[in-house]
Amino acid sequence: IVSYMDTLKDQHPRHRERYSNQAWLGQGRKADDVMKRLRARTGKLTRLPPELMQGSEPVQVVRYGKDGHYNGHYDSQSISEHPGYKCCHIVGADRVQCRLCRYATVLYYLNEVPEGGETAFPAADNETYSEEVSKRGDRFNLLQYCKDSRLLVKPELGKAILWYNHFVDEDNGFLGERDDYTIHGGCGVSKGHKWVANNWLTA
Repeated sequence: IVSYMDTLKDQHPRHRERYSNQAWLGQGRKADDVMKRLRARTGKLTRLPPELMQGSEPVQVVRYGKDGHYNGHYDSQSISEHPGYKCCHIVGADRVQCRLCRYATVLYYLNEVPEGGETAFPAADNETYSEEVSKRGDRFNLLQYCKDSRLLVKPELGKAILWYNHFVDEDNGFLGERDDYTIHGGCGVSKGHKWVANNWLTA
């Protein structure tokens, strides 16, 4: 059955949770000047300290072709669902029993998309949102239910959007619980292709 499902996904991209190609670009001390300038601008945008910016993950560049999509997902992981787990970027190479701690996401749009490819936020500003109900109704399938999302952002060259994946813990001022309303994804590309870059800021 597993082999059949893998074949089905390979031959029919619509059955995949994500259909794209990606590569990573470092932002460290040895990074290209363009990447260093990008990090500096992102630091000004978020007002986060340089030390935090330098410790963040490499930028992920993604290409979505025809029918390229990414179903509803979170960029970070919940503290309550992973109790006692340290952040993966702190644990380092030994990533056993760790969780993603991406405080914020900056998504850069790198080209114009003729049709489709919106970034969808199915739960944005929905006070009655329930992850369990949404999963049951398959609303995370953004290839099929993109237009039902509460917020859609059209991909346009030069545009960037920022969102915070976590609340701040009021007791200690550090990373708090994940904001479940940040569930998002990429709608299917109907015409052309889409290039984006994900900049995850860890904390």
